Amino acid sequence: MKKLFITTVLMAATAFPQLSFAWGADGHQSIGAVADTLLAGTKAGSQVKAILGQNTLEKVAVWGDCVKGIAPEKDFAYTSTGRYPECAPFETAAGIAAMADYVKRNNTACNPAFDEETCHKQYHYADVAIQHDQYKTGYVGTSDHDVVQAIRAAVLVLQGKEAPKPFSFKDKEEALALLVHYVGDIHQPLHVGSVFLNAEGKVIDPDSGEYDRGSNTVGGNALQCPCGNLHSLWDDVPFNYRRGKMNEALSKKAKTYAVVKAPIEQLPVLWANDAIRDARKLFDGTQFSKSTPNQRGNSWSIALPLEYEKTMSNLKDDALVRAGAHLTQILQAIWPE
Repeated sequence: MKKLFITTVLMAATAFPQLSFAWGADGHQSIGAVADTLLAGTKAGSQVKAILGQNTLEKVAVWGDCVKGIAPEKDFAYTSTGRYPECAPFETAAGIAAMADYVKRNNTACNPAFDEETCHKQYHYADVAIQHDQYKTGYVGTSDHDVVQAIRAAVLVLQGKEAPKPFSFKDKEEALALLVHYVGDIHQPLHVGSVFLNAEGKVIDPDSGEYDRGSNTVGGNALQCPCGNLHSLWDDVPFNYRRGKMNEALSKKAKTYAVVKAPIEQLPVLWANDAIRDARKLFDGTQFSKSTPNQRGNSWSIALPLEYEKTMSNLKDDALVRAGAHLTQILQAIWPE
């Protein structure tokens, strides 16, 4: 099969923000906006308004990434002032203090290894090998503080309960802002499903035999193409979705989407399973180079099949619709009519 390294068509994907927003700010805010629309006039919608006051799910959807501007190594100073318009509402003195407080509480409680990210950054993803059909605790790339567990923890706080360690969500407002964001994250396929490669670029199963940490492609961040890395390419929403242009269309689709009914604690597992399924599709027909060692581990070049842009657009559209419908579902499960 002929391969195509996507370049000109997707050059807009080269300028990725350092905060690494899954779906970009536009995608996260669109998911929140869909839930705002579908929850209007419901008990859950009233509860959301009581917690957020003048804010909306759309506005707070990016908070979980804006807090990445807090730098623990710089005495928890905020280092991103003015760089990201979507974070501007939180860049007041009180807002920055709140972000710093959150990061301090969720910095090292998960006991990260010396070369791993601060804890709260690990709440946004899992790295389950695409050989698996479903998310399961104990697989390489899962943990007690991955995105599935983070959603469960935020739900518990919204139900008036304590979040399990290592999570520290101080109140319902903080938990709600994070829940909106994590539900968006879990619907980005590369925030859950991942390929693991050996030095020759062959796909391997990290749960079969001894796990080699050097085989982890870190959710596609270590897979390089001319348009950046694969993870960032998938974070970017289609151009026609930018700045909420498609929120009405997304809301209409989400309203008719048939969600799977399950106990609330099982919902994030089901969504993670969907993401793994999508990840298998996005890797279909791809090829990988031999590894190149670097300061952060290994990287590989990835060759993408022809018409990959179409595959990517269709999967993103479906995932954004599901995310809006599922965010609505879980909030209504927390506050049923």
